[in-house]
Amino acid sequence: MKTLDRYLLREALGLFALGLGVIVLLFLAGAVYEVLAPLVAKGADPATLLLYLLYRTPEALVRGAPVAYLFALLLLLSRMAEDSELKALLALGVRRERVLLPFLFLGGALSLLGFLLGESLVPRALAEGQDLLRRQVLERPRALLTPGTTFQDAKGRVVYVGEVAGERIGKLRVLSREEVVLAEEGRFSGGVLQVGGGQRVTYEGDRPRTLTRFQRGELVLKDLTFEPWQNPANRMGLAQLRQEVERLRAQGVKAGLEATTYYRRYAEPAAALVFALFAVGLAFYLLGGSRSLGLVGVAVLTFFYYATWSVGRIMGEQNALDPLLAAWGPNLVYGALGLLLFLGGRR
Repeated sequence: MKTLDRYLLREALGLFALGLGVIVLLFLAGAVYEVLAPLVAKGADPATLLLYLLYRTPEALVRGAPVAYLFALLLLLSRMAEDSELKALLALGVRRERVLLPFLFLGGALSLLGFLLGESLVPRALAEGQDLLRRQVLERPRALLTPGTTFQDAKGRVVYVGEVAGERIGKLRVLSREEVVLAEEGRFSGGVLQVGGGQRVTYEGDRPRTLTRFQRGELVLKDLTFEPWQNPANRMGLAQLRQEVERLRAQGVKAGLEATTYYRRYAEPAAALVFALFAVGLAFYLLGGSRSLGLVGVAVLTFFYYATWSVGRIMGEQNALDPLLAAWGPNLVYGALGLLLFLGGRR
């Protein structure tokens, strides 16, 4: 590796580490605000919820890495332009392609690492984090339950919670087509909801068939979670996602959420390669007019990618945009602009 490569990679990695650290902290701060702070205020175990943050960290690293790389390259090349380092390289006969090469190499390494982590560690960590919250609510239901909460038992019946007081819940309604169970109180014990002081009404069609009063009963739980991710597909591997998309489409369902998530698994890590071309192309293009991007310009261009990525994701998941275009659209925009700027920049 030549001196120029070592210099460019060292400078880029330093800024990348700084940007990634800030992005991860912001990502986790959002989780603290949206999920953890309300739970701690309601009595959840702080130590357990800190462990939940660790489970969210791999996702933050994988999603934040491309954005941090874009920020690092734009900031580095803008500084090099202001210090006339890029002009000096051109004067010494160093071509733009030679400056681009180490950044493409680093971007490729980040893309490969991000893809591998996104396929292996991230889904498992998200599933473990969800399971952690599930155990938390079973141990301390007051942390996640509020009056009006509904969940399911193992038989698929809907359980409605009408009252929450400390570790006790009350005014329970267990509903299905065949029966209605009314209970005055309930408590959790592992994966079982123990209810007491109520009655059970069974139905035949629309008419009541039997009425039974009881002092104690148990409901084996199936699902009692606080879902901080609106997209359960994030916890699936690529093979499972592909099968789910095919299954839904075979049933005539558009499957925008699952398909967009599937294509994003490839598009998000690949963004690091696109950003290398865009950042170098923009730096040499602005160099021809003796202009500098500046910190504000770096922030704007970085935020613009995040904004287009967010809008595309939402539109794809809501079937308002083709999932393939929703996932790869931001990369195509930055890639096309980068190529035009690179070809038109100062040689």
